Formats: sequence, C-alpha cells, structure tokens
Amino acid sequence: MKRTSLFFSLIMIFVLNCMAFPGGANAYSYGDPGEEKMAEAYKELANHVENDDWEKAGEVYNTYKKDFELYFTKTQPDIEKALKEEDKDLMLRSWQAAMRLNIERRLHFAEEQFDDYGQAKLLLAKARGTFTVLEPMMLEQTDQKTVDAIYQAFDDSLKALGNPGLFGIGNQQNEPEVFKEKIEFIISEISPQFPIVSEEEDGSHLTEENLGLFDGMDEGGSSSFWLWFSVALVVILAALIINNKRKQKKQ
Repeated sequence: MKRTSLFFSLIMIFVLNCMAFPGGANAYSYGDPGEEKMAEAYKELANHVENDDWEKAGEVYNTYKKDFELYFTKTQPDIEKALKEEDKDLMLRSWQAAMRLNIERRLHFAEEQFDDYGQAKLLLAKARGTFTVLEPMMLEQTDQKTVDAIYQAFDDSLKALGNPGLFGIGNQQNEPEVFKEKIEFIISEISPQFPIVSEEEDGSHLTEENLGLFDGMDEGGSSSFWLWFSVALVVILAALIINNKRKQKKQ
C-alpha cells in the first residue's frame, strides 16, 4: 500500500513538473505552442487579397481586430485604409508590419519573464513562429545568410534561457546577457524591413534632411558653406549701401 502511494505521488510530481515547465523533459519543438494565429492568418489574408476578395479579407481583419486595437494600433489606420481603397500592397505591408511588432512584443515580454523558463520559452517560440511567416518576404528583401543568422539567434536565445531540468537533473545555467544580445540582434535585423507604412510615408515629406539642402556641411563642408554664405551677405550689404548713397546724391 505504501509503495502504491509513493508511486502515485511520484507520478503526480512528474505531471505537475511537466505542467510548470512545458517540454522541459523533451527536446525543444517549435510546433503548435509556437504557432501565432495572427501571423498564420496572414497566409489566408494574402490569398483573399490576391483573388480580390476584399469581403473575406475584411473578415480576417475583423477576427483579429481586437489584437490590432490592443497591440498594433499604429498599423490599424493603414489596414482600414487598405480595406476601404482595396489597396493590396498597403494591406500586405501593413499586416507584415504588425507581425514585426508582434515579434518585438513577444521578445520584450520573454526578456521581462526571463526567470520563468516555461513562459519565456513559449514567448520565444511564438516570436519565432511569427518570423517563419515573415521569412519569404525577408528573403525577398535581404538574403539567405541574413535569414539563417536570425534563426541562429533564435536558437542561441533558447540556449541562453538555460533549463531547470527535471527535478533539478540535467539543469543548465541561464545567460541573461546573451539572451538580451540575441533578441536585440533579431529585432535590429527584422525591424527595418517591415516599417509601418504611414510612418514611412511621413518620412518622405520634403524636409531639409531628405532634400539634402545641407548635405556635406559636416567638417570641411560646413566651413566652406558658411564662408560663401558670409561673402554673399557682404556683397548684398555693399550693394544696398551703394544704392542708398546714389539715391541720396540724386535728392
């Protein structure tokens, strides 16, 4: 009887440990736990947009509208504008930007919950799952080497989480600094490729910076500019003085 009770207790401890650290006793898998529904929906959305079925595209958006209102508010106006104007490029690029924001969000909270192995691992998996959907577009804009480096950073981030092991057996020390370095690398590589469309357009307005009006003003260029600017002012001032004296003589 005592043996049965002890065996039952051990089974219960094992089950509870697995619940606390999902997948801790097995090799890591980016299966269903890493699937991000909002990212997977992009595939369905792209198919509807390609077929000019904007009603179905609107249904996909409405399914995740709450997510956009909570987490991706900056992309929401672009999404709704794309639906209204039936703008395929704007719709796809805006959803891609939302997925990029989602990766950043997941990695941010994974870092915040770094000491909670199970939760940090799940968040990391969801970020990777989202990147998997973005991968084809990332390849179009960069190259295979960049994509491979990002996947390697995800793997290195996972290793940096360490592993509490089962009943403390086989535990691995975590490395918070390495984790931080790797997720920052992931974000720095992905973010420039998937900007928020309206913000990118705002940056295209004519300004001194992007007109290049003052290009080359650093170091020697700056001295040269101000030299000619000063000469021009002196010439204009001299012309005004001469003109004023001529008027006085005539009077």
